[in-house]
Amino acid sequence: MMEFYPLFQKIKEEIEKAQKVVVIAHQNPDGDTLGALLGIAHYLKLNNTDHKLFCTTSVPDYLRFLPNVDAVHSHESILLDNEFDVIIILDSGDLAYAGVDIHFRKLKGLPIVINIDHHGTNTNYGHINLVHPQASSTSEIIYHFLDYFRTPIDKEVATSLLTGILTDTGGFSNMGTTPSSMEVSSKLLALGARAREIVSNTLQNKSLAQLQLWGRALSRLKQDKKTGIVSTILTQKDFQELKIEESSEGIANFLNNVEQAKAILVMYEKGDGTIKGSLRTTRNDVDVSKIAKYFGGGGHAKAAGFSIKGTFVETKTGWQVIESPKQDNFIDKLSKAIRM
Repeated sequence: MMEFYPLFQKIKEEIEKAQKVVVIAHQNPDGDTLGALLGIAHYLKLNNTDHKLFCTTSVPDYLRFLPNVDAVHSHESILLDNEFDVIIILDSGDLAYAGVDIHFRKLKGLPIVINIDHHGTNTNYGHINLVHPQASSTSEIIYHFLDYFRTPIDKEVATSLLTGILTDTGGFSNMGTTPSSMEVSSKLLALGARAREIVSNTLQNKSLAQLQLWGRALSRLKQDKKTGIVSTILTQKDFQELKIEESSEGIANFLNNVEQAKAILVMYEKGDGTIKGSLRTTRNDVDVSKIAKYFGGGGHAKAAGFSIKGTFVETKTGWQVIESPKQDNFIDKLSKAIRM
């Protein structure tokens, strides 16, 4: 992390100059973006910096156990009715992924944007860009930031940061697991991080409705001969009938164990007329971030995601993606993306 120490110092200087700071987690927040956000919030609080925590969508139920997560607000007035000197955006490859690209056009003043992320597809959209693709998670980066300035880390903050590392590494099971991530996790455990609580809420204790949702996803599994990708889908009707929030959390990681799959693709319909795709692979010759980038998304070589406008329609030959405003051949697009 030594090469990032000058950026740490620049971020510290901008925070110290600021009268008011807003920290933004990406939309549909996961354990990493929230863990990192709560870690930075701790730093701001200790430095008596006036700050707000913002996310365009609400915190999912399974992450409500995180300490102080109720301080995260999702109403746009938090962002638009305040004049911020500094905006810190976490775990987001671009402003669209963060869900604030439209909001930025309405902001008051000209705030400094600090971009902290670990995705290799990050567009470096900030005035300061702390992007470390070799890090397991943005939470791991925030740990190093706090540690560099010898910021006291209590068990609550340790729990938040460890949540980010555990969830982004799939419980230390995917390619994001590195010696650094294991070392940092060990230090967080020594500081009092509640690993059992994290695992229970994020990796275990699935509700009946969640397992039924997984059942529907498993029943629709298929492998495309053109691409070698194993895919499945979830519809708005699935979420409505099971009375469960829109998410494919964990399904893509679970399916990444399928033999002979070039990659895994899980797509689900959202209530706003878009489809979210999650890509995973264990193959060394496949970079799913390139596929995601083709569809306007991003991520890592082994785990990435994207969103497109459209819906699912069931036909005699299976489920098809109908993209607005016209029908396109999604598989052909996928084939082209893989060849890039």
